[in-house]
Amino acid sequence: MFIRKFCGAFVGAALVSLALIGGAAAEYPEKPIRLIVPYPPGATNDLLARVLAEPLARELGQPIIVDNKGGAATAIGATAAANAPADGYTLLLGTGTTYTLNPLLKKDLAYDTSRDFRMVSIIAEVPVIFIVNPKFPAKTLPEFVAYAKAHPGAVNYSSSGLGSSLHLAAELFAQRAGIKMTHVPYPGSAQAMRAVMSDEVQMFSEVVSGALPQVAQNTVLPLAITSAKRLSVASNIPTVAESGYPGFEALGWYGLAVPKATPAAVVARLEKAINTILASGALQARFEPLAIVIPGPQEPGSADKYLAKDRALWEPLVRSLNLTLD
Repeated sequence: MFIRKFCGAFVGAALVSLALIGGAAAEYPEKPIRLIVPYPPGATNDLLARVLAEPLARELGQPIIVDNKGGAATAIGATAAANAPADGYTLLLGTGTTYTLNPLLKKDLAYDTSRDFRMVSIIAEVPVIFIVNPKFPAKTLPEFVAYAKAHPGAVNYSSSGLGSSLHLAAELFAQRAGIKMTHVPYPGSAQAMRAVMSDEVQMFSEVVSGALPQVAQNTVLPLAITSAKRLSVASNIPTVAESGYPGFEALGWYGLAVPKATPAAVVARLEKAINTILASGALQARFEPLAIVIPGPQEPGSADKYLAKDRALWEPLVRSLNLTLD
């Protein structure tokens, strides 16, 4: 008799707890949500967050407060998000640098992607473009590879920083093509662009949007873009894949994540809201002119698979370069 009463009470309590949890999840969100952007105001990352925040607020019925926490190659903002309560009221709009490259490159990182975050959605992808000075003998990517092979050690390329996705995209291509190039990092994209325009370096690895104005003015010559398909805003520029390297793809990207222990029901609510926004096409219309690719709606768990694929791409390269950043 005692056992039956005890079991009945236990089951009843459990059902009440489940009902309370379900009710709490159904009511999410009940207050404003903080969206951490691990970059200072004004950058493309910040613009994407603010454009996303408006429809996301409508979908969730609560204000989305953009909180810029730049510094340390996104580590400051990511650490703040990792240490936030796992209740769905703190979101992180990080990048491939945040989620993949920092954990591979930094020894004393204060967060761990797999331990501290759960991916919600991939928000955008950012292709890279390889450009050269118009006076350079090679005018196409195959010609560039042939020149590099015929002139070992003669090709230098610039990027906006050591260990950046731009740097590593060029190194990944060099390995695939079997060529040797010397990386010359600059403090920022403006300096790196000037270096290729003045013929200080032979090639520059840059985001497409940053290079298109110079391409239009014929002050630099585009070789290829690292996306799987050509971009509508640069349809005359071939991809690396169609230039003789099938399957090559190297992208920067933005992903929305929450602290790891965030309830599944809350994650599902966020996934649904983001998918509605992605399906509308509004983000794509806004960012297509900037050569930023907005994906369509995604299946639950697909963002985690994307992250795993991204790490599988970059980890062997980082190890082969013996590259670390303190």
